[in-house]
Amino acid sequence: MTPAFQPSCQRLRGRACLALLLVLGALNTLAAPHALLFRNGDLLTGQLESITPTNGLRWRHADAPAAMQFTPGALAEVHLGAQPAPPAGSPNFCFVRLTNGDELSGNLTSLNARELVLDTWFAGPLTLPRARVAALRPAGGAPRAIFAGPDGMDGWTHGKGLPGVANAGEWHFLNGAFVAAQSASIARDVKLPPESSMEFDLAWRGTFALAIALYTDSLQPVRLADTAKEPPFCPFYSLQVNSYSTQVLLVRQNEPIRQIGMAIIPTLQQTNQARIAIKSSREQKSLTLLINGVVAKQWVDPEGFAARGTGIRFVHQGQGPLRLANLRITEWDGRLDEHVAPLVANVKDDVARLVNRDSVVGQVIEWKDGKFRLATASGPIEVPIERIAQLDLATDRSQPAPLQPGEIRAFFAGRGSLTFALESWTEKAVRVNSTSFGKAEIAPRAFSRIVFQPQP
Repeated sequence: MTPAFQPSCQRLRGRACLALLLVLGALNTLAAPHALLFRNGDLLTGQLESITPTNGLRWRHADAPAAMQFTPGALAEVHLGAQPAPPAGSPNFCFVRLTNGDELSGNLTSLNARELVLDTWFAGPLTLPRARVAALRPAGGAPRAIFAGPDGMDGWTHGKGLPGVANAGEWHFLNGAFVAAQSASIARDVKLPPESSMEFDLAWRGTFALAIALYTDSLQPVRLADTAKEPPFCPFYSLQVNSYSTQVLLVRQNEPIRQIGMAIIPTLQQTNQARIAIKSSREQKSLTLLINGVVAKQWVDPEGFAARGTGIRFVHQGQGPLRLANLRITEWDGRLDEHVAPLVANVKDDVARLVNRDSVVGQVIEWKDGKFRLATASGPIEVPIERIAQLDLATDRSQPAPLQPGEIRAFFAGRGSLTFALESWTEKAVRVNSTSFGKAEIAPRAFSRIVFQPQP
């Protein structure tokens, strides 16, 4: 790095630089959508040009006359900004979990005793040995999209101060995400349907506290301590999440706040980022919180689903900087999109877990014409794919692929990851060699993050 090159974050450690980005809300945000995080904590914005085993990583920055070159050994991660979510329009669209923990998505083409073929949008058909497949989860058809973003501040309402907060700030839009460094509120009427799923990526520094109003008609924050003095609003649920715990409150005007329940979440004390999902069902009278794909807590309102609005509101309660990205809201069909449990060795049977919570135990012979054929103790049966919530394959013949030296892990936009030996990464194509399916060429826009030296 030459003395003439003085990027804004050169002298700041990664966490301090991130905090600066959050506070100022502007630092070449449009010209530098990517971020390079070094193992020593430094952060550099810019644009990824290429990665090869021979030349390392080449990086462009507006203040540098030529591309810079870095060795992968000095790098921790590359963040590639907001990417389009993969399409899921086919009834055969599935999420396939591999024995090494990776997850791919695509249209299921075939499954037999030897292999599974998945037709992906990012790499075409991929043939996976059955011994490398741990489970598959049909997506259940494409849910109707309600909202995807954020892509700016248009359509969102800033809170006009926060009750009891003297120096409230604002959420800012930065690199495809909402960020806030102090107490702030932002809301939108997204027309939430009675059965909904809301997911987003949350990152924080230190500790955090975030209140999420669900099914609200008020786009301004509400003072819970004295709702009688607030402008008229309909009942809503307040899901309050912090670094240690979570709780759900039912907020009605002129009535005491009713706590639906709370839970301790140790996971959030051990990290500084998470994928948050909230599944709401008026029919089931429930709210379900998932952290990184695992159910953290489900609340059932014994008095019925009382919220009456269609909007959402995010209130940063003033504990450290927050980043909220990849917000996706869809209709929900009642399936809990939960990551499967760790593999249990030497399980001899396949298990088909049905949407109605029943299970079928046996051996999956094949998938054909939209149905799974299973050999069971009571004879062969056929189960349509739309009835399958998840299919766990036997592990007695599985072959987990251990992490090899020099492999990297790339995360897909929205969901899933792939571990591979990288042959080359350019703006046109990512050429990989996977222990699960061999060589393939993948569209670069499929990925949102690269992790060097990943953990097993």
